Amino acid sequence: MGAALLGLTGRAGADNAALGSAVTALLLDQPAGDVLAGLLEKGQYRVVVGVPRGRRRNGGVSAFDWLSSRLGNPLVRLTDDGGFTAVVATAPSAEVLEEMRSQGWLAVVSSARPADRLGETAAEVDALTQRARALDRPVRADESAGFGLAAAVAPEAAAGFAERALAPLRAIDRARSGDKLADTLHCWLAHHGSWDRTAAALGVHRNSVRHRIGQVERALEADLSDPQVRMELWFALRWSR
Repeated sequence: MGAALLGLTGRAGADNAALGSAVTALLLDQPAGDVLAGLLEKGQYRVVVGVPRGRRRNGGVSAFDWLSSRLGNPLVRLTDDGGFTAVVATAPSAEVLEEMRSQGWLAVVSSARPADRLGETAAEVDALTQRARALDRPVRADESAGFGLAAAVAPEAAAGFAERALAPLRAIDRARSGDKLADTLHCWLAHHGSWDRTAAALGVHRNSVRHRIGQVERALEADLSDPQVRMELWFALRWSR
């Protein structure tokens, strides 16, 4: 898959890493991704994203070489914060994901899509990453596929519910700059209402989180101490993404 693309395997290590990074970034960016997607074999692909978790133990092997060997291709882009983004034809096994965790990366795996639609995974990967951080373990998009309430509700009904439930927040967020209330609510719910963990994830003071959640409650006229309300809002946020 990635090995044939642009002749990556014939390059020296540093060139291989640079090309792999560039191609991965372009695949996830329309419209450039549409052009490159035509060079890949037809089929379904996934995006794997790893966020840093502690200090990496590499045993002298570069991060690119270690990741590309575990994922089976060189379509890996290292990020400035110490994480990575990769495109794979086959989802990494649970063992590989745990190995990544032990090496200092908390990884998530998107749902499968054709190569020319990989750019659509951004919101999904963001939600999976927040869940992985809250659980402190790797998360795959297909873990709950076909199960539970999310699978029982028709997509049109789910989208309509999400739009109605979140309309007051969306109106406020459109009128303000900076951090969005809907994003704060999603992060807070993902961290089970923990002020400290939400503050750490958002990079703000816990009092800022309390203030924003208070704004959410007033905007929605909702009591977020009620687990039923939390559950409904969690699904609304999930379906809106």
